[in-house]
Amino acid sequence: MINKAEILDLLDQAREALPEDLVAADAVVADADAVLGRADSAAETRIAEANSRASSTLDQANERAAQIRSDAEEEAERTRSRADAEATALVSQARADAEATIADANAQAERIVSTENIVRMAEDRAREIVSEAKRSATQLREGADDYVASSLDELARLISDVSRRTEAGRRAIAERRGVDVTDVDLSNE
Repeated sequence: MINKAEILDLLDQAREALPEDLVAADAVVADADAVLGRADSAAETRIAEANSRASSTLDQANERAAQIRSDAEEEAERTRSRADAEATALVSQARADAEATIADANAQAERIVSTENIVRMAEDRAREIVSEAKRSATQLREGADDYVASSLDELARLISDVSRRTEAGRRAIAERRGVDVTDVDLSNE
């Protein structure tokens, strides 16, 4: 049989040893809880700061993209206006030159009209001059059209470059957010 005094003595020894271990374990748990609390608080603060910076960066990128687009549109309008003005001036000059040439040809034809052969030659020459003036006007118009097309091609390239840069900026922001850019539709952001 077990001696009651021995068991009580063992229980007293266990009780005396147990409180020190419990106090030490309780302190470790309290320290761990405090560290976890500080870590959670620091993580939440950093996440909030990162979200704020990302939002600010996105706002700045959107503002810059809008400014670039506005500048490009303004430049396009100025280029279109210059091209229209130059084309109008070229066409007006061509018409004036053609009218002057036709007037000159008509004046020469009126002075030379003495015989039927001379009249026919004058009419032929007048037709040649008119045809030449029309060809010249057509060439000037085509030159103006080529200039406008070239200017619009350059504008399209600038707008495409702005769009590409904007898309790259949005993708960079999405990557900083940790979003898989292959699954993100950035066109409506």
